[in-house]
Amino acid sequence: MNKMIILPALLSSTLLTSMFFSTAASADDAFSANIGITSNYIWRGITQSDDNFSVSAGADYNHESGFYLGTWAATVDFNDDTNFEYDFYSGYQTNFANIDWDIGYIYYGYQGEDNLAFSEVYLRASYETLSLAVSTLVDNDTDGEFGDSHYFEAAYGFSLPYEISLDLHAGYYNLPADADYNDFNISLSKSGFSLMVSTLTGNDAFEDTLVSLSYSKSFDL
Repeated sequence: MNKMIILPALLSSTLLTSMFFSTAASADDAFSANIGITSNYIWRGITQSDDNFSVSAGADYNHESGFYLGTWAATVDFNDDTNFEYDFYSGYQTNFANIDWDIGYIYYGYQGEDNLAFSEVYLRASYETLSLAVSTLVDNDTDGEFGDSHYFEAAYGFSLPYEISLDLHAGYYNLPADADYNDFNISLSKSGFSLMVSTLTGNDAFEDTLVSLSYSKSFDL
């Protein structure tokens, strides 16, 4: 699992985080865990670790009915007293008309004195290696009026020789206070390793190009 959101009143000074996650329904009940390390924790085109290393871990439960729930945590660096993020999520997956549907809710919490917690609902539709999704802010603990925020994204994957995968992703963050932006990334993955280049356009408050090298491993429990 990997994600984030930005609350516009803090746009110039505070970066919130989260994860872009994907779970899979299974024929039987299943428990799994995951660990990861990255040279730069990037979420929706923005660094969550101040361009430094981040480590993560999580656990998931998938029921044969398609229901799932899980938790995930990672170290972050917002140049304040916040050191890590902890997320809880739950949802339901099914297949209808040859399309995989995923609908759920995710809560993003943060250690530290600032009230950075927020939550989203999401809907994802996938066909083969094409995925379309929308996430909508439903609640936040930060002081102020932020209005509605929506993140729209599309992703497509290719299989390359030597068991290498090439993944393309495009996102559009619709935010209040004219803070909208677009992000695009391309990644190459093999055997748990992934190299990603991410570009952000439309908002000069953030770095426009970021690079990360990551490794992740999942375990059945």
